Amino acid sequence: MLAGNAAGLQASVPSYVGGISLWAAALVMVSAPKTFALWMRLTAVVAAALFVASAGLILWGAPLLPTSSPLPAGGYPFLVFTFIGWMWTLLRPGRR
Repeated sequence: MLAGNAAGLQASVPSYVGGISLWAAALVMVSAPKTFALWMRLTAVVAAALFVASAGLILWGAPLLPTSSPLPAGGYPFLVFTFIGWMWTLLRPGRR
């Protein structure tokens, strides 16, 4: 069963690279406006940089899977912090 899971993860790598590349671009574009606090924009840039680095390494032949550590798994905490910041900004009382 474990061998099947590893083969399934390996088969998902091309779509994973496309996905994290799009996430990286979206994070930078959405977080660029000064609508969001500086710490949110920085967490977005860090997540995007880690995702771009992961995609580049995979494209150059590194044997990374979506669950590999430290890359690409290191980008997800920064992605989550960015999402929390976006939600906080958009849902806080007194927002126009």
